[in-house]
Amino acid sequence: MSGLFSSVLDFLGLEAITGVDLLFAGSAIVGTVLFVIYFLLVLLGGVAEGAVDLIGLDVDMDIGAEGIFHLLTIQGLLSFMMMFGIFGLGVSQSNDNVLYAILAGTVAGVGSMWVIGKVFQMMKSLETDGTIKYHQSIGAKGKVYQTIFPGESGQVQVEFTGALRTVSAVSNDEKEKIETGRFIQVVDHIGETLIVKSISVTDNNFSDAEE
Repeated sequence: MSGLFSSVLDFLGLEAITGVDLLFAGSAIVGTVLFVIYFLLVLLGGVAEGAVDLIGLDVDMDIGAEGIFHLLTIQGLLSFMMMFGIFGLGVSQSNDNVLYAILAGTVAGVGSMWVIGKVFQMMKSLETDGTIKYHQSIGAKGKVYQTIFPGESGQVQVEFTGALRTVSAVSNDEKEKIETGRFIQVVDHIGETLIVKSISVTDNNFSDAEE
């Protein structure tokens, strides 16, 4: 292992470093390699989370009144190692002051933990937002986008979960034809298909359609 580490240092042109610089270099190299591997596993679809659960590592800690982000996570600790090493080594090599180097590395490491926490929170939020909660469409009103023929499905445009969505739909009356442009209201859903009924508009208020 020491031979491999020495080879990496030689490759990076750091073969002459000694003392605390070896700590910084080791932290930077190990942190960077493990962080890249972890991030790639996350992109592959949650493999990293499963591996963490498997070995029993659960070190999340909510920060802030609403738990805005997690600092003590695997990705947070790895990013700290990476940035602590990189900035610490950079400062140490530039002015040869160990105290400044440790301080710079610590500040950079904590800052990177915050940034990475925000990035992973955003990724998680996007993943959650991508899951449409069709039950929230019940009661929503909209228009037929593609004619719904008796016993068949068409498409409707309905606003729910904060967005206007075009969704497959069928009529709650299997004998009814609801033409494009007609107003509808969602009464139920089966999976990703909405069940709708036709309604009419009177004085800008929706009411049940009169047959």
